[in-house]
Amino acid sequence: MKFYLFVCKDKFYVYRAKDRAVETLSSGYPYLEYEQDKMRKATENLVIDLLEGNNIEDKNELQFVLIENSDKVRNDTVNEVLGNSIIARYNVHDLVKQAVSKLACDPKLYIKELGVNYDGECYHLDDKGPMYRSEYSLLALSINPEALLKFLN
Repeated sequence: MKFYLFVCKDKFYVYRAKDRAVETLSSGYPYLEYEQDKMRKATENLVIDLLEGNNIEDKNELQFVLIENSDKVRNDTVNEVLGNSIIARYNVHDLVKQAVSKLACDPKLYIKELGVNYDGECYHLDDKGPMYRSEYSLLALSINPEALLKFLN
C-alpha cells in the first residue's frame, strides 16, 4: 500500500494513494503530531498505526513517497526508520517553488509581493535569484501539504 509522507516541523502529514486519487487517513486527520526529540519513536508508531489501520501484517507491504523537510536531521531519522519502504523522495522546497510559481500567476493573490506560507515559514520568489525563505507572514497566503500533492510526478 502506497502512502505520501510529508515531514513537517512538528507533524507528519500522511495521505494514502488509492487508485489515481489520494485520501486522508481513516481517522479523518491527515497529520500525526510528534515531538522532535521523540521523532524516531513517532516514526515507528506511524508505521504501526498504518499497519494496524489498514489491516496489513507485513511492514514490507508499505511503500512511502517521502517529501523531505528542510531539516536534514529529521529526514535522516525518517529515512533510517522507513529504510527500503521509501520508493521515492522529494525535496519540499522544489514542490513549494512550483506551487509559488503557479500561484504567482494570479495577481489578485499578491504572491510576488507577500509570498506563501508553508510549515511555519514564508517563501518568496526573487526575480534575480532563487526562492528564499523568511519568517511566517500573517499577510501571505498559506498552503498545506495537500496542495503540494499535485506537483508530485
